[in-house]
Amino acid sequence: MRNEIGIQPDDITFIGVLSACVHAGLLDYGPCLFNSLTPVFKIIPQIEHYSCMVDLLARAGEEAWDFADKIPGQVGERVINRIMEPEPSSSWNYVVSSNIYATSDRMDDSARMIGLMRERDISKTPGCSWVEDKDKVLEFYTSTEPQHGAEDMYQLMAIPVDEMR
Repeated sequence: MRNEIGIQPDDITFIGVLSACVHAGLLDYGPCLFNSLTPVFKIIPQIEHYSCMVDLLARAGEEAWDFADKIPGQVGERVINRIMEPEPSSSWNYVVSSNIYATSDRMDDSARMIGLMRERDISKTPGCSWVEDKDKVLEFYTSTEPQHGAEDMYQLMAIPVDEMR
């Protein structure tokens, strides 16, 4: 993400990229990117950036708590509380917290977070992606049912796979 073409990514862009690292399991790239925020891009990490890193490390089975303990002004249980504070109705907060607990072998606490989601009637937000094909942008969400334009999207995604063979 170096500024080779004159575009300066902002803090929101990095949240998206770090989130992509989480979902792709890019344990090498995510921390490297996070560590470049301030020295290379002059961006001061916010709670969303830290949360992405905790989620990445938790999903990868790494020491998420060790990382969380190093977050300025936050330690231990306070990380979970801090993640939950800004948006207590955000499913992402519960999922990240559950992952952190599960990685730390705190399965009861992990299950408690999922239980709180159900109790508070909070559903996990489906993932969303976009694919551009010529002059059309196809938007799709993770779900069990095919969506409008899904067949076009699947055909478009098959092209690179066929070319790689």
